[in-house]
Amino acid sequence: MAGADYFGAHRRKSSEPRLWVLMYHRILPLDDPRFALEEPGMIVQPDTFDMHLKELQKHFDVVSLSEWVHANQNSDPVPKKACAITFDDGWLDNYEYALPVLKAHGLPATLFVVAEKMGTDFQFWPNIVAGLLHGGAGAELARHPVFREAISSQSREGNREAIAVTIQRLKVHTDDTIFQALADLNWRTLLDKPLAPALMNWQQVKEMQDTEQVEIGSHTCSHRRLNGDVAQDALHHEIVHSKALLEEQTGRPVDLFCFPNGDYTAPALDLVQRHYLAAVTTRSGINRGETLQSHELTRLGMHDDISNSRRRFNARLSGWI
Repeated sequence: MAGADYFGAHRRKSSEPRLWVLMYHRILPLDDPRFALEEPGMIVQPDTFDMHLKELQKHFDVVSLSEWVHANQNSDPVPKKACAITFDDGWLDNYEYALPVLKAHGLPATLFVVAEKMGTDFQFWPNIVAGLLHGGAGAELARHPVFREAISSQSREGNREAIAVTIQRLKVHTDDTIFQALADLNWRTLLDKPLAPALMNWQQVKEMQDTEQVEIGSHTCSHRRLNGDVAQDALHHEIVHSKALLEEQTGRPVDLFCFPNGDYTAPALDLVQRHYLAAVTTRSGINRGETLQSHELTRLGMHDDISNSRRRFNARLSGWI
């Protein structure tokens, strides 16, 4: 970290336009019960997020992602150092905790939502697995072959870091395989208490949009990873139908797309290029205007452990860490 916080590109003049895109998932305070059930790499606390926005305004023009990309593609002037804020998934806590901070600072952001899951009781499988392990159901999980090799003794004891490792190990399986395994175990009956709602409802999505600070993008219909196991008709549903559904629900054009887990194939990228203005990945980096691939934008992922001080946050903005 030494030097990165003071000598990163965000602190220097740039001869060409550069775009920093920050990737957030959950905004939760430490005392929220949902905090303990989430992977450490997914959470930023509200006070940390507030500090981030203050720091961003010192170094950047904080921009709407769609407006910046549209201007860049049309060769219109864009700031030399611009930053766009993005949130993945449509978590309820984005509405509860992130939106008030964004409003206080008057800054724009992009919310990528899972179109068919908003307002439902859907839970992402990592949160289901974490909830089961925290609740002492590790032995029951380990009876299923999909979970057996991924679960360690530490994760059975509820250790957050060990549970995060278990979740990474499980990603060798498709989402369909994991959800089917959970269904085989009748996972809801194994919980010690029901999981809190994960995602916003449509009214909350619209309230965020109606602030005129938040634009809505697609994160597919079901958060399915768009890798080689996805057939063409399923790709079309996840990519093209999600856009139509979001435009129907929000009453506005949806021009931005986010690849779940950063996974995509050439056919998936082709569909996204044909139907969206731009798309974001999970690859780390700073986008340069002259070489920018607008449908494969890189981002800098943010979570509390690497960004909970001004020094750490500025080091992360350097793009070196």
